[in-house]
Amino acid sequence: MTAFLGLEIGKRSIITHQTALEVTGHNIANASTEGYTRQVPNIVTTRPWHAPVLTGNTGVGQLGTGVNVDEIQRLRDSFLDSQIRTESQTSGYWSMIQDSLSKIEVILNEPSDDGLRSVMDQFWQSWQDLSANPESESSRSVVAQRGMAMAEGFNHIYTQLTDLRDDLNATVKIKVDQINSIARQVADLNQQILSITISGQQPNDLIDKRDLLIDQISQIAEVKTVNDKNGLIALQLGDRMLVQGVDYNELGTMQDQNGMHMVVWNDTQSKAQINNGELKGILDVRGKTKLDQDKNSSYKEIVPNMLDKLNAMAKTIIIKTNDIHRGGYSLNNKEDDSATAYPELSYPDGTDFFDMPEDPDTYQEWALSMKVDDEIQDDPKAIAAASHMTWDSTGEKVNFGDGSNALAIAQLKQSLNSLAFRTETDDLTLTFPNNTLSGDLEINLSVGGLITVNIAPPANKYTDLSDFAEAIQNTLNNNSDLQKNDLTIQVSCDGNKLIFSSDNNKFQGITDNTWLGNFNNPDYSHQNSDMVNSVSVDDYWRSAAADIGVVSQESQRMVSNQEELLNQLETKRQSTSGVSLDEEMTNMIKFQHAYNAAARFITTIDEELQTIISNMGLVGK
Repeated sequence: MTAFLGLEIGKRSIITHQTALEVTGHNIANASTEGYTRQVPNIVTTRPWHAPVLTGNTGVGQLGTGVNVDEIQRLRDSFLDSQIRTESQTSGYWSMIQDSLSKIEVILNEPSDDGLRSVMDQFWQSWQDLSANPESESSRSVVAQRGMAMAEGFNHIYTQLTDLRDDLNATVKIKVDQINSIARQVADLNQQILSITISGQQPNDLIDKRDLLIDQISQIAEVKTVNDKNGLIALQLGDRMLVQGVDYNELGTMQDQNGMHMVVWNDTQSKAQINNGELKGILDVRGKTKLDQDKNSSYKEIVPNMLDKLNAMAKTIIIKTNDIHRGGYSLNNKEDDSATAYPELSYPDGTDFFDMPEDPDTYQEWALSMKVDDEIQDDPKAIAAASHMTWDSTGEKVNFGDGSNALAIAQLKQSLNSLAFRTETDDLTLTFPNNTLSGDLEINLSVGGLITVNIAPPANKYTDLSDFAEAIQNTLNNNSDLQKNDLTIQVSCDGNKLIFSSDNNKFQGITDNTWLGNFNNPDYSHQNSDMVNSVSVDDYWRSAAADIGVVSQESQRMVSNQEELLNQLETKRQSTSGVSLDEEMTNMIKFQHAYNAAARFITTIDEELQTIISNMGLVGK
């Protein structure tokens, strides 16, 4: 009986170590397989056998019956897996932020001699040069050309930023499709793992594939992993289950009128919560959609904010330049066929340097449409560089060398762009020269009622509307009642209109009168809304570019930190789960020797049986 037990022990030993060798070979074969977890055979002794004896006092007790492989175990640390997946979400987020910001930095190209700041500097400098040589054809051409160059710079940056936003928007759809694909694969693997687990087997390789997929989806979005019975895994995305057992919920996108994708659940069309990972980084850079469900989203709006700043700069330059330009006189402002603005030479041209949109109050894409007026492109003499008329009615030069209007535009480079309440007269029909213009201006205040300012008749005749505006300005500047109320009112010309403006909200307009006619009520019209405020355009752009640089540096630091942290965690995981070829070679030799010894053990038992069968009972024959 004992001999037969020995044969069984030998057989079990051979089978066990053959299995162990096969596991070792499987490890070696998958040493370079991504996501593979090292497996080890859990070798245990089999149930011992109690040897019967004739007496209860002399028996040898239980006899071992050999060895068996209880299970093939995956060497995996679930805590490390959880840490890696959590840090992968953060790494994915900052990697996407850093990649997008690096593209924005290339688009802005600041600081450099070819960036927008340099182009703006050249534009303002050209006006400065024109103020010194207002009749110079070459200086006027330079102003027009540099205006076109600056407009093209705004157009180009705006187009590139919108292209980047569109690329990010397309990536949102791609990432959603990737999440759906991984969720579907995890659910399928759950089904296979369930089938194998309930049959009493261990689906190690399938679990490895599922873990690898979970690692991948953790890079894309924040998902929480929940262990279920029978080896199943559930994945939670935001406030809903993405995968539940063998079922999964698909994500989709809903587009606004601009084609921007909002991530939703396909079955309910409700917005999905994306809290981290690459997808959250994309949404932070691209910005929210115009859909109602997305209006309260707290994204960083990196590209939209940059576009808003670019539009604010373009609008400020266009509005401010045009405001001054419309109050100036060009070389074409004379009595001939080219006079298109006002036949009266005493009125400014009233023309824009940059094109103005039809509805400035609602228009938004100022940087995209910025363009020098066609008339100025075709004829630089149409640039209004002078503050007073340059020709009289006989065609004689009366004010050549006047570049004060060009100088006022050049000084916009340093303007702090304070918001202004403004009011304007209706079209004026005054005649010049004039020494009769006089009367009271009743200025409405929000606090304190009215201030009456008397405009006295001039000592000398007003030669043009600009003369008259300067006289009103001097009177307002010296008025004690306005000074007591800390109220400064600026007077300027706009073709055949007078403009009154103030950055003090006490200013509520001017009462209609008989000698200047009607006044429009002051407001924060397109002249003020969504413009650069309390800072020069140059400093505003420097600050905007610097902000992008600071955030980019932060993202680079975060990416570097996350890479180092993930490398450390992955090293720890590989120390447990990775395949060491040296260790596997050692195990292979150990299992091989054990296998050979078991075979030799069976041979020995066979020899014992041969002795018993062939030689016993031969004594005395």
